[in-house]
Amino acid sequence: MIFNSYNAAIFIGAFTFALSAPIVYFIGKEIFSEKISTVGAIIFGLEPWALFQSGFIAAEQIFIPTFLLSVYLFCRYLKLGLTRHLYSAAAILAVAALIRPAALLFIAIYMFLAFIFEFKHSFGQSLKKSGLIFLIFVFVLAPWLVRNKIVLNSWQFSSASGIRVFGDYIMLGKYISKTKPNELVDIYEEAKKVSGAKNDIEAITTVENSKKLTEVALKGIKSNPYSFLKMHFKNMTSFFFKNSYGNIFFDLGIKNSNIQSVIGGYLSQLKIDKAFEMATKTSSGAKILLVLTLFWPLIIFLTIIGILKLIRQNEHNLLFWFLMLWMAYFPFLVAWGDISRYKLAIHAPLFLLAAYAIFIIFGYHKHANNS
Repeated sequence: MIFNSYNAAIFIGAFTFALSAPIVYFIGKEIFSEKISTVGAIIFGLEPWALFQSGFIAAEQIFIPTFLLSVYLFCRYLKLGLTRHLYSAAAILAVAALIRPAALLFIAIYMFLAFIFEFKHSFGQSLKKSGLIFLIFVFVLAPWLVRNKIVLNSWQFSSASGIRVFGDYIMLGKYISKTKPNELVDIYEEAKKVSGAKNDIEAITTVENSKKLTEVALKGIKSNPYSFLKMHFKNMTSFFFKNSYGNIFFDLGIKNSNIQSVIGGYLSQLKIDKAFEMATKTSSGAKILLVLTLFWPLIIFLTIIGILKLIRQNEHNLLFWFLMLWMAYFPFLVAWGDISRYKLAIHAPLFLLAAYAIFIIFGYHKHANNS
């Protein structure tokens, strides 16, 4: 608490998160025109889930602007070639990884693209720059890693790593029908059974229990690698289309806030008549929620158009490939769990590409190129 109250913390968190939108604008200006950057930043700032998250005391309030600042500096490096931007991007990315460990491996994208960018000078310079940013990244992380070794006797970066991979294992069990399709499985209850912990916190935060969960999960995943890959790539697809807007409506007390899942269930069973009846007879608030269901499919459709146009325009543009790797990274790592929370990390490239597509579709070609 701050000043014996959570209100100040919520306000500070919301203000910090609000800084993300202008950073998205500056990222967009490195790749597109000012008008596209403005539209992309506006969509980013007004997207319902982002607005909803801004009022919570959560890691995303600090992680998203920190991560985006690192990305902005890396874009500056790819555009101008100034190494100070590259080194700063690596250092700030390490800070972002300390806030949200899901960003830990993102440094590999920086190293890969820096290697390609510097190769025009020499192979030796490519190795030097890639190696230096890795060392800077590790240097920033080093105090935390040393602290873990001293206090916990483990180099484990995060106590949540065990429950993450264990969650994949539990989802795999459902995927290969070890549990009934409609049966709800509490991951934390399963974790307590494996670890012998008395409560959720103990099950996922101690080093010993995290190791137990990891060992059990990896053993199960290795015994079904093909099924795991099928499940994972299926979840990656849903990562782009799912939303958590029903949670917002539930918290607002709107009737039938679960209408998306109910109608989705009817459609999966080909009960079109029941789905139509439910949609027409539900509350006004739920109907708004149904309309919002179309938001992400539309954004992804526009994003694909933007990607195809950029490929035709200049397939050798490293900034474009950076956007692609950025959008692929988070779905690949965190395709299960609280999807919308982790999808916040790729809102920026999705909305910028969608804005680019809007300008292309409506024929504003002169505004679609970087000024």
